[in-house]
Amino acid sequence: MYLKKTVNIWLPILIILVLVGATFLNIHLSERFASEDGFATRYMAAKYWIKTGLSPYSQETFEATLELLGESSPRPDSLDKGRFIDPATYVLFYIPLSFLPYPVAKAIWMTIIELSIVLSVWLCLKIVRLDLSFIETFLMSLGALFFYPNLKMILTASILPFYIFLLIWAIWLAMNKQGRMAGVLFFLAFPMLPISLFIAVFFMIWMGARRDNSLTTIFFIGLVFMVLIALILFPNWIAEWFEAYLLLYPHFTWIDTPLMRVGELFPGASRQISIGLHVITIIYLFVEWYGLPSKEQRGLQWKLSMTILLLYLLNPLKPLNYMILLFIPLFAIYKYLNEKWRVGGRITTWLSFLGIGVVYWFKGFAQETFVSAESTLIILLLALLCMLGLQYFRWWALKSSNALIETI
Repeated sequence: MYLKKTVNIWLPILIILVLVGATFLNIHLSERFASEDGFATRYMAAKYWIKTGLSPYSQETFEATLELLGESSPRPDSLDKGRFIDPATYVLFYIPLSFLPYPVAKAIWMTIIELSIVLSVWLCLKIVRLDLSFIETFLMSLGALFFYPNLKMILTASILPFYIFLLIWAIWLAMNKQGRMAGVLFFLAFPMLPISLFIAVFFMIWMGARRDNSLTTIFFIGLVFMVLIALILFPNWIAEWFEAYLLLYPHFTWIDTPLMRVGELFPGASRQISIGLHVITIIYLFVEWYGLPSKEQRGLQWKLSMTILLLYLLNPLKPLNYMILLFIPLFAIYKYLNEKWRVGGRITTWLSFLGIGVVYWFKGFAQETFVSAESTLIILLLALLCMLGLQYFRWWALKSSNALIETI
């Protein structure tokens, strides 16, 4: 009874202590597991701009990043190779951390990643309305930190988990018809997660059919505002941004979609098969959007799950880092399992969740630690399971909103 009365005192203190402890642990982890580093480029871009006024895209900033990484031994991120290639506005996000010593700043960023992953999984459970106890929700959210793709993002200090959390939060808000706040989060996530534009349009269609255009209005106003702020602070940033991209990738060698991995399974016609699969997937995506305006929560959850799965298959950048989005279709499948078979569904849910985690753990660590090019199995396994599960429960989700629940 006393603990319940004082929860508003001891719970915040406990959370702060856990976050501080996680930060100290991350300092140790970043020293022990030195591989790629996705944070150094952003840290140095913010540090140089706030102290010297140099452009985040400048050669001096690039050289300073390489020098910093030379001291701490990790390699630059495999995508940016030490050059800042984010939209200029996002430099502002890293300014507070740029005043701290780099090891401390990186450890804090890793803690932010961990918190983002835990909250993302918790929101995924709320989005699909999977009925779990508090203990089960806590264990599933915390256990996601040890899922190989998520653990890799933590140890490489990736910048994506924070923006994926903003995207998932935006989805939850949009499903609850909070269009204005959802619009803010969608426009903050979009430049860093281009596939989020399709999810934003998905909800613009759904909310627009209900005569609510608040998400659409805020989204486009926010994008214009971000561009204007960037032009005021960095007048030449657009030209410098494109120049940085061209220096790194004069051709489209950065594209690596999961569907391209499928094409590679057939070396003799990989290009043709890959193009065909992309065209079919895009057509299928828009076919699934047919009838979207009339869907309510149950049908909306299935359509959203399929949309996220198809966008994952089309995503051209580091598919492993986007795999946390597949928790939404995975949890939707678990929801249908629990509806159809109360006891058997719950057992299957936990066995499959643990089984997927074990397969990814052993398959991930069987290769060279944290290599940038992951195996095809790691990229496609969860997506394939989600596709099969969603298609199996298609009728149950879209046509049988008042289905009889089997108790076996």
